Amino acid sequence: MRTFDVVAAQDVPTYGTFTVQAEDPAAALAAATARLEADASLLSDAQPDGAYGLRIVALQEDDQDLLFADVGLDPEAPLGPGAAVRGALMETTSMLAQLVVSLGEAGEHPDELDRLAANLRLLGEGDAVAMDLAAARHATPPEAWAEQVMVWSFEQPPAPGDGT
Repeated sequence: MRTFDVVAAQDVPTYGTFTVQAEDPAAALAAATARLEADASLLSDAQPDGAYGLRIVALQEDDQDLLFADVGLDPEAPLGPGAAVRGALMETTSMLAQLVVSLGEAGEHPDELDRLAANLRLLGEGDAVAMDLAAARHATPPEAWAEQVMVWSFEQPPAPGDGT
């Protein structure tokens, strides 16, 4: 049996109160921001009943490269930075699929195919097509499967704020 190291987290809201003196609201916001960045211990009142964001932060084997990162387990609490991470993962998934297809003989690149399947599972939250593609990894011939992933990636809308 293989052993995998897991880092997990659940966000717990922590509150604190303090005062700042300033000339106007914008200056008060700047002062409050600077104070919090300098001293996070101002937030000392944890509210465990308000916990959210259960997630696997990292999963790896034998101190090797991460196999999974930031896997959200709470559909009500999207991971931050959310759209930016999804956009980057989508872009790298698309590029990897294009590379595997362009190399031909996709079956000779099982690690890359497994990475595509893992990415699809990460991207698949709320996307049945992505989850079905991930599940079909070993049931579909490698060349056909890699091409399906590539086509799927081309059909995805651009991430918000990516300028396209």
